[in-house]
Amino acid sequence: RELKQVGEFGKNHTDVALDFQRLIKFKDHLQGVELTTAMRVYYNQRLGGINTRFEEFAKIYYTAGTEPVDMDNGGVTATKINAWVANSTRNKIKNLMSSKSITSNVQAILVNAVYFKGRWEHVFSTMVTHSAKFRLSGGGTSEVAMMHNNDVYGFADLPELNATALELAYKDSATSMLILLPNRHDGLADLEQKLAQPEFDLNRIAPRLRRRYVEVGLPKFRIEFEQDMTEPLKELGLRQLFSPSSQVINLLKQPVRVDQIKQKAYIDVGEGGTEAAAASYLKMSFLSASINPNFVANRPFVFAIRTPSSVLFVGHVEDPGLK
Repeated sequence: RELKQVGEFGKNHTDVALDFQRLIKFKDHLQGVELTTAMRVYYNQRLGGINTRFEEFAKIYYTAGTEPVDMDNGGVTATKINAWVANSTRNKIKNLMSSKSITSNVQAILVNAVYFKGRWEHVFSTMVTHSAKFRLSGGGTSEVAMMHNNDVYGFADLPELNATALELAYKDSATSMLILLPNRHDGLADLEQKLAQPEFDLNRIAPRLRRRYVEVGLPKFRIEFEQDMTEPLKELGLRQLFSPSSQVINLLKQPVRVDQIKQKAYIDVGEGGTEAAAASYLKMSFLSASINPNFVANRPFVFAIRTPSSVLFVGHVEDPGLK
């Protein structure tokens, strides 16, 4: 019930599973980019066998494997899980699990890994990338490596968000990166608050984009992010999910609770394109007089890597400084 009230969980389990199954089939036909999704369930071997209905459901809809592990030996189990995650993300996500996070009380660990790599349709020349100032939300500036290009992109003004949008397509692919740039240097928090409204759908921006010649300035950035998602999800209302009496996951032949949800992500954006990975588990100004619009991301912005129907990654860049 809580899951239906939070985020986009207004569908039943089968509908959500069908959506995920469609994404898996869609990625198998993607051209020009590499997208890998993998899911695996590790369960405490002392708690008996796995629910066969869950095992079949996970395999059919999520292509998820299941494996019994020794939760009494945290070091061995953490090494096993980390090796699987590293292999699934081309070694971009390492050490997702620590041996201390795995104890004999842990009932099950659900691990999801995603890897994405794409080359821009219009690559940025390394010859024109140079140091530039990036305005920070709290005041001051940071030195960044600003990439530049002048080509045809999807562009839109979004007055209701007090922002502009730019779509950078990946070569030979229906996948793209959407960048939402606040009009003000301190507008990131306000933009994210509007994006978080239940009625807002990021995919609705795409039909408003118009193909235009745009003078683009985009900083190179790399994000490595790790966070325990337990408290943020509780704040969103998912409290029963973590309670000792929770029976939300019909995984084993007895009720299973969620102990912890952790996410780790890697995003690397440069002149050639984007490399991104994520894993989670449960437990220059332009001197031009042209009429072409300028889109210079010299202040904090939101980005999303998306397909026509799904958002694969979403995040924000606050300081891509040369550090």
